[in-house]
Amino acid sequence: MQLEEKTSRRQAAIFQAVTEALSECEYHQLTIEDIAARAGVGKSTIYRWWKHKSELVLETFRAHTASVFDLDSAQSLEANLVQQLSRLAEALNHPLGRALLVVMANHRELAGDFFHHFLLPRREQMHELLRKSVERGEIRADYPFDLMLDSLYGPIHYKIIFFNRMPDEAYIRALVALALQPVRMRA
Repeated sequence: MQLEEKTSRRQAAIFQAVTEALSECEYHQLTIEDIAARAGVGKSTIYRWWKHKSELVLETFRAHTASVFDLDSAQSLEANLVQQLSRLAEALNHPLGRALLVVMANHRELAGDFFHHFLLPRREQMHELLRKSVERGEIRADYPFDLMLDSLYGPIHYKIIFFNRMPDEAYIRALVALALQPVRMRA
């Protein structure tokens, strides 16, 4: 067996162990000892790749959502936004997503790294989709798109963090319609 394959299998087992553990406990109760036991690896194996459980939670979230937020440029902007926000709500409402929110609130440096390496590339993909939507004549080009994106994603976080509720499809569709109303091309 090649070293890369063995490493990949071990990391997958560790990610699965983190996900399972977080379905049974809160982030502050999560221990490296429990994760190692569940994954069938030694603590030293985990510490070889991650210095702290917060880094491990971030990496597990990335692995868990690797293709979840992919966009489909063949679909309309509205369909993509509804899909993105629905998937974001599901991911953040998952025990792993809730742990991620705790990590980001408590570890500024890790939150910055997560923003630059995970969230920013997805935002750039969304900007590319907005550019294509302008080219297709779906939306105006002269609009503050960063503000629009903030106004779409912010309420999802707000509902989950402050109200402890996952936004339903009707809420997400209404939110997208509200955000797109001023930017749509007038017939």
